[in-house]
Amino acid sequence: MRRIKYSIVLLAVCGVCALRVSAQTAKSSYFLDGGFHNYQLNPAMPAERGFFSTMIGNWSVKTNGNFGLSNFVYPYGDDKLTTFMSSTVSADEFLGRLPRSLQLSTELGSTLMATGFRMLGGFTTLSITTNSSTSMNIPRGFFEFAKKGFQEDHYSFSDINMRTMNYSAITLGYSHEIIKGLRVGVNAKYLVGMAYANIHVDKLNIQMNEEKWMVESHASAEAALFTEVTVEPGPMDELNEPKIPLVDAMDNFDGSNYKEIMAAFKPASSGFAVDLGVVYDMSELVKGLTLSASLVDLGSLKWKYLTKASINDSKVEFDGIEEIDPNDFEGSIEDEFDMIMQDVEEMFAMPYSHGTSAAKTALNPVMHLGVEYNMPFYRPLSVAMLYGKRFGDFGGWDEVRGYVNVSPLKWLEASANVGVSTYGTSWGWMFNFHPKIFSFFVGSDYMITKVTPQFIPVNNLNGHVTFGFNMPLGKRK
Repeated sequence: MRRIKYSIVLLAVCGVCALRVSAQTAKSSYFLDGGFHNYQLNPAMPAERGFFSTMIGNWSVKTNGNFGLSNFVYPYGDDKLTTFMSSTVSADEFLGRLPRSLQLSTELGSTLMATGFRMLGGFTTLSITTNSSTSMNIPRGFFEFAKKGFQEDHYSFSDINMRTMNYSAITLGYSHEIIKGLRVGVNAKYLVGMAYANIHVDKLNIQMNEEKWMVESHASAEAALFTEVTVEPGPMDELNEPKIPLVDAMDNFDGSNYKEIMAAFKPASSGFAVDLGVVYDMSELVKGLTLSASLVDLGSLKWKYLTKASINDSKVEFDGIEEIDPNDFEGSIEDEFDMIMQDVEEMFAMPYSHGTSAAKTALNPVMHLGVEYNMPFYRPLSVAMLYGKRFGDFGGWDEVRGYVNVSPLKWLEASANVGVSTYGTSWGWMFNFHPKIFSFFVGSDYMITKVTPQFIPVNNLNGHVTFGFNMPLGKRK
């Protein structure tokens, strides 16, 4: 059990250290010529000049969801709050405000190092990034079960999913104008896996009475870490402790086994990916019109030690979720959610492990299609539209975003935009200051309009912040 806890801790550490689904620069900067990191969105887009950046060059934290805190927390009495479990909140009111499927996606990323420079008639980039992406999907029926409880004696729902992918990437990119107005680009990426997990519940049937519950389910799970982890196949309740050389070395650390620890840090996963892009300046046909397209994150990771577990139509009997007194407001909201989650973990316990083996996991490619038109009466002003789509059976999304961009000075530009996506409507902005001696940008693709005192979004979980400080090199193109 101690080893299992260690593996869970390592998985969490990897997720934090890999601060993304895809640490790309903000989409609000897509049509700003002074952005140094637009090659992450479209490798055919060169920077206006050479640049160099370190860990503060491009940071991005993003969440997307089609629900918010207001779906689960309600006002009660005089300036008090209670959860959806309270008897003061009717089931119809609570369930009527929930979408059919609750979706949540988080993306966190940073550029540890990046540089760009002109070479061989084109523009070359080299960067090291960390990428972390997590997506979740929970059907509304799950919360109907949590709210109604014994009002029904049978519940059935499916398609509960959770996927997280965490990796680092070393990227070499090059873009070149092949004919007048037509520029193409490619990024080649070497990937090092940090942590991965994928949980899918195909079916969950709950038969209940006042004494016992019967839970019938069909589910699967797989997980991997950046280091070696081996598990012998067998029932989970009889499972041998996982073998984790890194944990063994750290447990036995005495100052003399540092070589053993360093050897255990050798990556147990690697892979490759490419980004493809094209930009076409159509000014000779329609002055001021530019088209662009890209496909990024096209590749996969191979994990040497992927552990799998499953439930195959098994039936589990247990005492059920501990009842929460809806009229007792002495306990905190956090305590109520903790009590629910502890019993949910028991419900989804995996009874059988398939051991450890090598396997590949694909990234979720993202496509961009853009069009921009500079105003004939004032060329520094443009309007634009960007369509984005993330592919994948789970965690995919679609988005259309409209822009107004302006660059009143050579060293100052800004963008304001509105987007409609799978996660709802949002608006974004970007300011980019790029004089001769430094470059600084700050912005957001998803502005949060209302938050709690703890900065938790109230109406939905669409939030994003990005910023970076870079050093320009050379003259503008």
